[in-house]
Amino acid sequence: MTLSRSVPALSLLALLSLGACRKTEPASPAPLPAPQSQKTVAPVVAARRAFQTKLKDAPTDHEPAPQPPAGVFEKVMYPAPLGNNVAYVTPVREGPRRPAVLWIQGGFNWGIDESAWEESPRDNDQSARAFREAGLALMMPALRGCSGNPGSREYFLGEVDDVLAALDFLARRPDVDPEHIYLGGHSTGGTMALLAAASGPHVRGVFAFGPVAVPNYGETGTALDRAAGKELAMRSPVVFMDLIRVPTLVIEGAEHGNTASFEPLRKAAKGAPVRFVAVPGGTHFTILAPLTELLAQRILRGNPAELPTDLSEQDAFRAMQGL
Repeated sequence: MTLSRSVPALSLLALLSLGACRKTEPASPAPLPAPQSQKTVAPVVAARRAFQTKLKDAPTDHEPAPQPPAGVFEKVMYPAPLGNNVAYVTPVREGPRRPAVLWIQGGFNWGIDESAWEESPRDNDQSARAFREAGLALMMPALRGCSGNPGSREYFLGEVDDVLAALDFLARRPDVDPEHIYLGGHSTGGTMALLAAASGPHVRGVFAFGPVAVPNYGETGTALDRAAGKELAMRSPVVFMDLIRVPTLVIEGAEHGNTASFEPLRKAAKGAPVRFVAVPGGTHFTILAPLTELLAQRILRGNPAELPTDLSEQDAFRAMQGL
């Protein structure tokens, strides 16, 4: 996973042109929004649909997602804007409906593979296994242009609408409580989660691990390297932070990671329900295992006094120490 090297200022022209696509919203959090298919399109979604990007990479690897182990995941197809996309989802479980998490992995290939279930070192476990091992439903979708899915890679643009489509699919699963779905992601997946959070998702909360304010990751060898002006602004969470209406936790290791993005994101969020936590002693990768475990337990307990998105720096530090 490549860390952001810098957070450049957006051009005034890009910001003004985006402003024409947005409407004024109240600063206080609104009730849980309806699914995308059942409500007026959010301003950010409308802006993406109206924007014609010139930055795309056609897929060169058409390898399908491998079959997961029985009893761990099911390989399914979910309807997305460009056609059916592949995903891994924990098997449907009998009994009461349960909370669920949709997780977006990092990197610039938003496909799915054996890393979803293979063992990983505890200091760099990007599999989100803590959620399924705690008994939550877990969905890991592949996005456009990846794992044989239709379309090209757009890098933080159309992929966000694939994420929203995956959330709608997850909400219809017979063992999932649609009022208790969480969205999470790490690194580039955390950046994607913030863009989705601003798009009116039907979720209880969002966990963005190590996102950036502006997706300038240095030389990536992808079409993203040419992003500037409005092409960059449309992909930048900092432009849309004040449109977030769901409780959102932005979290990163204080020792090494993307904490330089905290201040511009915090400033742009204004009165949006976004919390920032820099984890003492943690890095971009070491925080994943202990904190996803803590979040999973808080989701399961459902205690209003310890909401997952209200995680504090002290909570995070104690989890890192195994306390």
